[in-house]
Amino acid sequence: MRRFKRAAAMTAAAAIISVCTMGAGAEGGSVDIVVDLSKESKEISPYIFGVNEELMGTSVMPTAIRAGGNRSSAYNWETNASNAGSDKEHFSDNYFPQMMDKELADVPGAMSINLSRKCEEKNNAYPMTTLQLAGYVSADMNGAVSESEKAPSDRWNKVEITKGSDFADTPDLTDGTVYMDEYVNYLVKTLGSAKNGGIRGYSMDNEPSLWHMTHARMHPEQCTCAEIVEKNTAMAKAVKDIDPDAEVFGPALFGYSAFDSFASAKDWKDIKAERDDYRWFIDYYLDQMKKAEDESGTRLLDALDVHYYTEAKGPCGERSCKHYSDEGCVQARFDSVRSLWDDTYKEDSWITDTGGTFLPLLPNLKQSIDQYYPGTKIAITEYDFGGSYDICGAIAETDALGAFMENDVYLATLFAMEADYQCAAINLFTNFDENGGHFGDTLRHTESSDFERSSAYASTFGDNSDVVTLVVTNKSFKDKTTANIKIKGGEYSYVHLYGLNNFAPQVFDMTDSNQAVKVMDNTITYEMEPETVSLLLIAKDKDSIPTFEPMGKMTEKVEKTKDNKPSAKNKGGIIAAVIVAAAAVCGGVFGAFRAKKKKT
Repeated sequence: MRRFKRAAAMTAAAAIISVCTMGAGAEGGSVDIVVDLSKESKEISPYIFGVNEELMGTSVMPTAIRAGGNRSSAYNWETNASNAGSDKEHFSDNYFPQMMDKELADVPGAMSINLSRKCEEKNNAYPMTTLQLAGYVSADMNGAVSESEKAPSDRWNKVEITKGSDFADTPDLTDGTVYMDEYVNYLVKTLGSAKNGGIRGYSMDNEPSLWHMTHARMHPEQCTCAEIVEKNTAMAKAVKDIDPDAEVFGPALFGYSAFDSFASAKDWKDIKAERDDYRWFIDYYLDQMKKAEDESGTRLLDALDVHYYTEAKGPCGERSCKHYSDEGCVQARFDSVRSLWDDTYKEDSWITDTGGTFLPLLPNLKQSIDQYYPGTKIAITEYDFGGSYDICGAIAETDALGAFMENDVYLATLFAMEADYQCAAINLFTNFDENGGHFGDTLRHTESSDFERSSAYASTFGDNSDVVTLVVTNKSFKDKTTANIKIKGGEYSYVHLYGLNNFAPQVFDMTDSNQAVKVMDNTITYEMEPETVSLLLIAKDKDSIPTFEPMGKMTEKVEKTKDNKPSAKNKGGIIAAVIVAAAAVCGGVFGAFRAKKKKT
């Protein structure tokens, strides 16, 4: 992420405050936002504000970090060697040790140990690491692997899921074999169990339906549906035997065609012919994992894990383009998030050209889970709607986070090599005041009169409503928007403003006396600048503002209910509520939580 000097940031903040305090007479539209605290509420998972390891060295304050991706599939935990696959000439090298403290270079499992350390630095974020299932991992760090050296060869070590004998305290580097259950056991001994500071989540490798393309030297043949189920089942059993409280995430599908047919796997047609009740590969996978659970007597899959990168195109014909000055392309980015939840939206992409049967995605995932493996959570461990260098990226990111909240996503981790504005949006939820101020754990009923211009979310910690944190976006490309905000169920007189805009990818403190915000008769009027995301910390009075505890530390205290869902109970009186403006988070799909209204 690009760094900004403090002096420049202060200048930008002063400019923002100046802009935001202009008179209310500027041209623009308006939106009515109503938060009704008397209506139904729902829990929000604390782990949806996550990132992948590529971003963990930035200033983002995530609640979960995943160590995964293409490199992880060929990672040799015993030596820390890995292979880049098609990303870089099938190069085997010391890629992971180069990104961590030198003292870890020769320590087995350094990738996961480094992850654990980074999670501790980020207020004890949820650590998820990857287990290797493709059959082989890199045996050396000697550069490119040629076609003639594809597995099996001495450039690769064989992978066995279970060792079948006693685990060694230190791995045997001479046997040519890497044992995955020994890896899990080693991490538990080194870091602790999932309940005691260790790795909390294990990913069943990465994008297996693409192994024959991304790692053609390691797994030349296309993975079949049966193969991935067999390997996921065996690995999940091994994890649960060693650390019963660790969570298993699988099968880390790369995108729509993998959801549909496991990327046209050779055995999919026969499977589908035998079971016409299977709508897509996800049905088969969930059904098979549930049957394996029934046989073992232990839940094997905690979360259905998929990746999602938008294929939606703007007027330019490109997906997720960088035409930030083109209003049509910016609007297309905002709209693209609607494929997660909105059944009235049809994106311009190859997916809808071929039918788009399983869009919107999240309701379809929930339908399959309910039918074939009830109680399974949803994880999106790679996603990105783009816009790294423009405020539209922050707005799209809030849209995505809003969709995750409304559709009960358990864990989500942004994947991008650079994500300046997306990370700033995450910080708006997790650390808006750089002192632990963060989003609540209970979603509240919210309505917006014009969701295409500005949409909204509200949340509290439990049922305490002394303080409400409100985040609104103005998606208008050129015009100001006046937000008329009313909170039913309480009286409020104090507002402190924070926000994001195109000055810099960071959250700015815009003070508690900003002239753009007015409070009268329990109605808040806020004049928003074009293309902005604003957070209003709203309280009955200034003395009601709590001392926030960092969000990562709060997750340590979340009690688990019997069905393994986080409890919303919080007796400490700490309150936060957020309204996140997003075109993607309004409409009928959200039922009681959001009522879509026609524009007048």
